[in-house]
Amino acid sequence: MAVTLEAADRIATITLDRPDAGNALDLETTRELRDQVRHALEDPFVDILVLKGAGNDFCVGSDTSAAEESNDPTTHVFELAAALDDLFGTLDQSSKPIVVGVRGLAAGSGLGLVLAGDLALCSPGATFEVAPRGGPGAPDAGLAWLLPRAIGQQRALSFALGRQTLDAERAQDWGIATIVADDEMDERLRELAEALGGEHLWASGEMRRLLRTSWDTSRQDLSQSEAVVLVRALLNRASR
Repeated sequence: MAVTLEAADRIATITLDRPDAGNALDLETTRELRDQVRHALEDPFVDILVLKGAGNDFCVGSDTSAAEESNDPTTHVFELAAALDDLFGTLDQSSKPIVVGVRGLAAGSGLGLVLAGDLALCSPGATFEVAPRGGPGAPDAGLAWLLPRAIGQQRALSFALGRQTLDAERAQDWGIATIVADDEMDERLRELAEALGGEHLWASGEMRRLLRTSWDTSRQDLSQSEAVVLVRALLNRASR
């Protein structure tokens, strides 16, 4: 299996496990990751998702080698793009907070996974790129939607067109990830997941929903939703 899932203490840890390929997302791995995410989201005993990669890199982007070797590359590329869209849509619609841990390179769709999460931690040596490693230089499917929403359009254009490699400090300055010591990564991911869960779980999920739906919701409707959440929060506190 290219993706593993372990659940304990109401936290599901999903690990990309193709270290020899930089955890690149080919069609099979993308579908497997989507299925594992769905499984965790549907599990009533899971409150928080943690996403990380095995080996030296988090995820170097999409693996298009099958398309390049095929007599019909168009079909392969569109199948992979559809699978990525399905994956990112599943993450976007999550009712559970998602925490991401990045070691090494996060590029292309790997960067997309970071941005699709709610909070990300990275090691001091982590790097971030728009184009996937070894690809033709074009962005992976899903990234053009995620990137400008995360860091702003002009910064996204500069990042992508300038083919920049962001180091961990720049990524932290841009709000993409928070630096933690490499040997503390797993412990800090668990601490962060635990802080989002427990008595704070309902509020964390509602805050996630409000912020992520704000792009497609009118100001008036969003204000009404915020009011409903506030009333529910007050009633929840009063009933304790």
